[in-house]
Amino acid sequence: MDVFTQSLLAAAVLMPMVGSAIAVLGARVSNRRRRIATELGWMSALLAVGTAVAVALRGSFGIALGGAHGQPLLGLWADPLTATLLVLICGVGAVVQSYGLRYLQADPKAERFVAAANMVVTAMAVVSTSITLAGLVAAWVVAGIGFVAVVGARPDLPGVRTSARRTLGMFVLGDAALVGAAVIIWLRAGNVDVVSSYAVRLAAGAIGGFSGAVALLIVVAALSRSAQGPFGRWLPGTVSAPTPASALLHAGVVNGGGILLIRLGALAGDSIFAMIVAFTVAAGTAIVATALMTRKPDVKGALVFSTMGQMGFMIAECAVGAYLAALVHLVGHGMYKATLFFGSGSQVSRLGEESIAPARAGSTLVRLLAAGTMTVATVGVMTTIPGVLEHRGGAVLLVFTAATAAAAGWAWWAQRPGSLGVTVAWVASMLAAGALYGLVLGGLGDWIGPALPITGIGTLSPWWLLIMGVGGLAIAGLLRISSIRRRLVASLIAAGAPPAITSPQRSTHGFVDPWVGSRGDAVQTTAIWMEGVA
Repeated sequence: MDVFTQSLLAAAVLMPMVGSAIAVLGARVSNRRRRIATELGWMSALLAVGTAVAVALRGSFGIALGGAHGQPLLGLWADPLTATLLVLICGVGAVVQSYGLRYLQADPKAERFVAAANMVVTAMAVVSTSITLAGLVAAWVVAGIGFVAVVGARPDLPGVRTSARRTLGMFVLGDAALVGAAVIIWLRAGNVDVVSSYAVRLAAGAIGGFSGAVALLIVVAALSRSAQGPFGRWLPGTVSAPTPASALLHAGVVNGGGILLIRLGALAGDSIFAMIVAFTVAAGTAIVATALMTRKPDVKGALVFSTMGQMGFMIAECAVGAYLAALVHLVGHGMYKATLFFGSGSQVSRLGEESIAPARAGSTLVRLLAAGTMTVATVGVMTTIPGVLEHRGGAVLLVFTAATAAAAGWAWWAQRPGSLGVTVAWVASMLAAGALYGLVLGGLGDWIGPALPITGIGTLSPWWLLIMGVGGLAIAGLLRISSIRRRLVASLIAAGAPPAITSPQRSTHGFVDPWVGSRGDAVQTTAIWMEGVA
């Protein structure tokens, strides 16, 4: 591959770090330096798109440095998988910087945020494109350090210091696990080329009896960075950070667990025990966090628990070997959640403003017909698109798509659309969304499929995802029983969690408390599935 395309890749990855250096030059606050750093972020995003185009037109390519016996020590690699991740990370980073340029315009510590955010973008770009295990692990640690700096960029704000310390503690735990796994792999197999499936499989064989320990350490690192199970205590506290920091976290950092499992899936997927641990912790987190999301009275707090639930679903997808579905979920969640955080301020009701439309529930039979019609129509559209059912877990994801369509039909008809034209337009939009999802899934399967890791022998059946979904619905139904709900609230208060809303009142979601019979539960559930079905 020629020097031009290699330069595209190197510049896309390293340009945010140049912006980080420019942001902190000088002793005084300078909006000009911040604008330059933001413009460099957008240049990085454009170069990432150029890299993806070069991969599409000319094939995969890379840059390698050092090493012995023909093995690189460090390097960057562009193929359909890494180029897609690079576009996502650099694109989200550029948007966050542009938003932060206005949001933090009068902030005396804005340069600190800009520098740390650019550091995170560069590090995650290296994690996504690194040729070698050593480069991936080093960048992973740097990304964690950078995000702790992002969270603590305003230590004078209430709760920021505590949140930064808690985040640092959880990140150190997860990073130590990954470094430990890397040391074992290095001692047994050397600095593994993580791009080559053949090299990774050879390394997995060379690890021998340590393969289970390595797989478990990788899973612990992924669970920690994605705020799953006992490692998730750090994420709720990050709401005290400014909104641009929250957007960067939920769109580009917390996804790191999925990126790690996708890139190192062949090293972790051979251990059935590690995959059971990953699936169990992720499924439990997804169910509990989704339930708690509907109980949070603040917008950012609800989005935090939504992210924990979505990351649980994504980790579970990796545990069953549905790497393509996890990647689509990862990309979709990054863009969707960043948008929600950027618009979180507009969700807070203004004084005297009526934010709750009166519920006009239709008859149960009519709502069932609406839900059934949407389910049949959406599934019919998706099954006509080539490639949807060909990848691992495709049939299970089709079931989740059907559940999304059913929830959407039920929630929509609860509003009793006022005209036939509105009804037709809504049905058409839902069918178009189903078709678009099918096209994206099929197209990305053709584009990225060959670069995804080979499913390990310890990988669970994709149908476990369906069991997780059924379990979540069952728990959601139990939580509607008032006695169980009271016990749950009492246990949360005893554990130190903020008390939940127990009477109908307006929240910053714009919905009445969904556990007291409002329309909010159906709408929130629909939003969850529409974000999470991937």
